[in-house]
Amino acid sequence: MTTMKKKFFIKCTAVALVLVMAGSSCSKMKEDPYGMINSKTFYKTADDARAAIIYAYSILPEVGYYSRGYYIVTELPTENLTQKGDAGVGNLELDELRTTSTNSDLDNIWTYMYRGVARANAVIANVPNIPGMVESERNQITGEGYFLRALHFFNLVRMFGEVPLRTSTIEDASQIPMAKSPIKDIYDQIISDLQKADELLTTERISEGRANRPAVEGLLAKVYLHLASSKAYNSPGYDFVASADDYYAQAKLYAGKVINGQSTFNFTESLPDIFAIDVYKKAAVTEHIFDAAVDRSGDREGSFSKLPNMFLPADRPMTILYNQLDPSSAQINIGQGWGHFRTENAVYSSYNDVDRRKTQLIVSSYTNGGITYQLDITSSSRPFTRKFIDPDRIGDASSANSPIIRYSDILLVYAEACGPTTDGYAAVNKIRNRAAIGDLNPSLDVTSFRNAVIQERAWELAFEGNRLFDLRRTNSMEAVLVKKYGKTITSGAYFFPIPQRELDTNPLIK
Repeated sequence: MTTMKKKFFIKCTAVALVLVMAGSSCSKMKEDPYGMINSKTFYKTADDARAAIIYAYSILPEVGYYSRGYYIVTELPTENLTQKGDAGVGNLELDELRTTSTNSDLDNIWTYMYRGVARANAVIANVPNIPGMVESERNQITGEGYFLRALHFFNLVRMFGEVPLRTSTIEDASQIPMAKSPIKDIYDQIISDLQKADELLTTERISEGRANRPAVEGLLAKVYLHLASSKAYNSPGYDFVASADDYYAQAKLYAGKVINGQSTFNFTESLPDIFAIDVYKKAAVTEHIFDAAVDRSGDREGSFSKLPNMFLPADRPMTILYNQLDPSSAQINIGQGWGHFRTENAVYSSYNDVDRRKTQLIVSSYTNGGITYQLDITSSSRPFTRKFIDPDRIGDASSANSPIIRYSDILLVYAEACGPTTDGYAAVNKIRNRAAIGDLNPSLDVTSFRNAVIQERAWELAFEGNRLFDLRRTNSMEAVLVKKYGKTITSGAYFFPIPQRELDTNPLIK
């Protein structure tokens, strides 16, 4: 993806002008009317199609989306992260679960997700009609458009519930007002889009940051699991799901396709290797099924990422062992950051002390000038995740991708969908054994087994933007955050309020 970004940057800029985003550019965080399209002067050649899909992908690593905003919105409301004391009001509202319609962080991510929808809609509507394209490439690019639209709507519906279901390009301002659609209709559209993408895409991996069939099937598995568990646990808003068992079966089917039906992505035995940029960006086989991909050599944030700075403490430059369990491991210099995200004691203390996801993936000590410093979970400079570090970063510019679909995530989707069967236990125990915490209790009933897998997801996928949605789909926000960890929920437990700016400019949404 990063190579293509460089190759098509000028073309992408042309698309930005043609797809008149009401004065916005690739980097500005201003409201736009979600994509006014002028298809008569663009979408003429295969190069136009290629530029359009790159433009569609380029929304993902933007500051307001997966390079920062997504983690603010999905991690602060959980037991994983809190924020530094002088963070903005929007951060504080999310952290304290008292969100309002004027929350600036929710407004930003709403805007970015609908920009993504608009760009995907433009690809879906126009690429099939470009003359002279090779059919396989036409199918690939169109399928990617369907995948991206499904991803954006999956994020929207899990965050906000009922939202406007925009599936066509906007050619006139009169099309902008749109009523909310029922949650069921949104999921029907997501599934339909992913099924079309599954037919159009191939298993081959085009490049880093572009979707292929395993990415589609992994996302479908996550969608079906969300529906199944929301029904099984009586999560608010999911009464329309007729049968949890049917959706668990579909989640198992599609997760199984990823696990057993391809060899492009696979399990990585070494935990540090999963998040080592020089490994996952170059490996022939990787855990990273689909990322928001970035490159430190880019010319602007969005092409590169500053996300690592959000996690790294700000006190002094840090050197750590590549493998914290191996004293002979190479030392890597990871610099320092802004200390914006602070690990909460709730998640830190929940790990078994020998769990390698704690000892290898959370940094609790570092060296500087030959002195070793210990990080205190109750201080301002706390232990932090090393899932987002780049030892070769250039200033604040890093090549740390944001993982959206990871093989271990889908392995746990498969385990949860299977339940306490031989296959289910094998999947979750593969994760546990890598973490050196041994097999799961072999005598669990269905509910206890699935609860154990959900807890495993909390440890395995911490800080990757999954926990909030796992708590919501299992109707556990109060049970975990309030009863277990003593938090207070005032608003936004299962769905965030729709941004006030949308309410003010879209009369039909009321």
